[in-house]
Amino acid sequence: MLKLNLKIAFRNLLKNKGYAVINVLGLVFGLTSFLLLLMYVNHEQDYDRWDSGLNNVYQLRERHDFFSSDARQHWQDEVDSKIAALLKKSIPQLRQVTKVAALGRNGTAIKTEHAEPVIMMDLVEVDSLFFKVFPHKFLKGSQKNAITEPNTIVLKESTAKKMFGTNDVLGKRIKVLRWHSDEGAFYQVKGVVADPITPESLPFSAALHSGEREKDPEGAGSTNYCKIYALAEGNIDTAALGRTLQKTYVDHKKSTLAALKISYNEYYKGGMFPGLKMVSLSQVHANPVLSKSWLEKVKPIVGLTVFLLLISIINFVNLATVQSVQRAKEVGIKKVLGVYKRSLLLQFLLEAAILSSLALVISIALTELLLPFFGRHFEIEMSFWDNSQLWSLVAQLGAVFIVVTLLSGFYPAFILSNCNPVDVLKGAYERGFKGVALRNGLLVLQFVIAVTFIIGIGVMALQNNYVTNKNPGFERGRLINLRISYQKDFAEKIRRIPGVKYVATTTQVMGNVFNVPREISYKGQDYKLNTVTVSMDALQALGAQLVSGRLFSNAYAQDTVNAVVLNEAAAKLLGGQMLGEQYELKSQEKKYNFQVVGVIKDYHNEGFDKEILPTVYKATSVGGTSSTNNLLVRFESEHYQHTISLIEKEWKKSYPDFPMAYVTAEDAFQNALKADQRFMEMVMVFSFISVALSLLGLFALAAFVSKRRTKEIAIRKILGASDLQIIRMLNRSFLLLVLFANVISWPIAYILTSRWLSGFAYRIEMPFFPFAVATLLSLTVALLTVSLQAKKAAVNDPVNALKYE
Repeated sequence: MLKLNLKIAFRNLLKNKGYAVINVLGLVFGLTSFLLLLMYVNHEQDYDRWDSGLNNVYQLRERHDFFSSDARQHWQDEVDSKIAALLKKSIPQLRQVTKVAALGRNGTAIKTEHAEPVIMMDLVEVDSLFFKVFPHKFLKGSQKNAITEPNTIVLKESTAKKMFGTNDVLGKRIKVLRWHSDEGAFYQVKGVVADPITPESLPFSAALHSGEREKDPEGAGSTNYCKIYALAEGNIDTAALGRTLQKTYVDHKKSTLAALKISYNEYYKGGMFPGLKMVSLSQVHANPVLSKSWLEKVKPIVGLTVFLLLISIINFVNLATVQSVQRAKEVGIKKVLGVYKRSLLLQFLLEAAILSSLALVISIALTELLLPFFGRHFEIEMSFWDNSQLWSLVAQLGAVFIVVTLLSGFYPAFILSNCNPVDVLKGAYERGFKGVALRNGLLVLQFVIAVTFIIGIGVMALQNNYVTNKNPGFERGRLINLRISYQKDFAEKIRRIPGVKYVATTTQVMGNVFNVPREISYKGQDYKLNTVTVSMDALQALGAQLVSGRLFSNAYAQDTVNAVVLNEAAAKLLGGQMLGEQYELKSQEKKYNFQVVGVIKDYHNEGFDKEILPTVYKATSVGGTSSTNNLLVRFESEHYQHTISLIEKEWKKSYPDFPMAYVTAEDAFQNALKADQRFMEMVMVFSFISVALSLLGLFALAAFVSKRRTKEIAIRKILGASDLQIIRMLNRSFLLLVLFANVISWPIAYILTSRWLSGFAYRIEMPFFPFAVATLLSLTVALLTVSLQAKKAAVNDPVNALKYE
């Protein structure tokens, strides 16, 4: 019986090649998008699973407001380095505690004996316990003594082969320069470890041990921040350990503040509180600090993908329904000959399974072709076949295949196997097939999804146009940011280069922000303002737009002492008219008074999803903090490539072992918009596919209705109806369905786009235009699609439809 059913299935698919191809393509679109998403989810869940020993590793997180973009407290993985010693002393359940620090916000220069220096972005400095917490597999050297001595380094296998062409590198020396003016230090290679087979939340190309991480800065007020990881003794009660951890930390903070003669209650006020917690390493990647988790980012994509797969299944059902009339006699004869309904159900489900299998095979091949593009889009590397979780992925695909086959094949199989054989063999096909309401409902659902996509594209395009053309508050043309801290001698050399207008530094610039919250007192009230340190002409270099007063100038000696410039947000917070006003800065030692000499327009130093912080700008004569690595260079004209080449020559003279790196203000601005532009591009692709599939579903239903109403159309033509009247009659019902789908989609699209827009601090008002365009477009394409099918029915000879069989 199975052999016979297979023969019948293949014969029917070959007989109806057009419908089979459309069905397969529809499922291919849906399955490919779902498979890409499935691989991405598996990739993200695969972090830190490269060794079972990592199950007992935890990351410490401290609650503080340092390094945060909004000057508020957040759980952060940059922790006071003294916490490591505190944990070793106070919590015996933690077997090993290690400290890790990334070297260089903008990379570290490394140099081998016979090669040019290169920038390494993921070099980490560790203490001697690092490899006791992270059980990396040593290919060369031994875990026991790899980094027990200062000035030693361990390389990943890929790094060793990239630098030396081999992993046989024990004893070789590498020169490491932490910053541009660093003379560098030589580190001896003491080990090579294998690259993990799964992604890791603490990636590194090389881990060096300088000896500095073994000790902490002395004094109650001296602090270094780094990442701290702890290895626990087997299974532990994390809740109880968390309470012990918090109590230990609070006691530590109280004693530290007391040594500094600072009131604990005064320090933690206004909703602030001390906090320390442990996060399992398996949850670190899923819960990043100061940003959305991958799950939050992928939620909209999940919705789009599920909708697209749903449209593909609906399209399959509608196309299968079209063929129901053609298969009616086959089913009727089989039922008269005694074939059970169960056998008929299995036969038609088998046909659906064959189509689903073909679609799945094509989807896997298409996915492999699309993975490079998809990887660049999400900035990850994935492969279907070279996958550590291949068998798990195959099992998941098997489950998806079964679900898709059942969803797409069960309803057509049910209506075909459930027909009345007497009615069918009499030729009364329409009485043998019910479910018009369901088919219409599926068509409406398809167009609801398609129209919602179209509206989403329109709203996103308008928002993207708004933020792209919005005045960022500074001039982003002719401006670059050199990844270097301020050095007076080097800055003066650049200033003398023809074509350079300004050379300055600031702790706040788009793409590299260092926010410092400071508390001030103004007219008896306390405020917390973001403080930005700038050189004398930094605001001029940025092209900041003056609202009132003046900018910093060398003509005023007090500008580096007690003069400040506010942005509009700070002026508004403090009362509006702030020019000439004074405020008091609270400090541990004494109080300082500052006078406002100017107010500038708010400028965006981060994406448009964040509000601009109330900010005070303080000028310094030494060029700002050295840790920010922001050296702004503004040029005289738009054609500054030759000037950059002259700067590079000066750089090589000053820092021959440290390659020059810079980013243009325009690129930094575009990078801030990149995530939303990527999402918009994906919505556009999904929208195009969903509209195409919806039109195929409409085409199928129009063909089905035309066949069901063949005799009615013939009688109307004999009674004098014109082809145009026939086409108009068939169009009317479908246009009403599409219009009804639009009415349903409007509130859905409004809610979804409103939620998306709410993620922007600066956004457009909800526009009407995309809703009108989506309705007009959907009605137009529906009219054209149905008209093509209706014309075929209208021009047929009525004699063929009415003659007795």
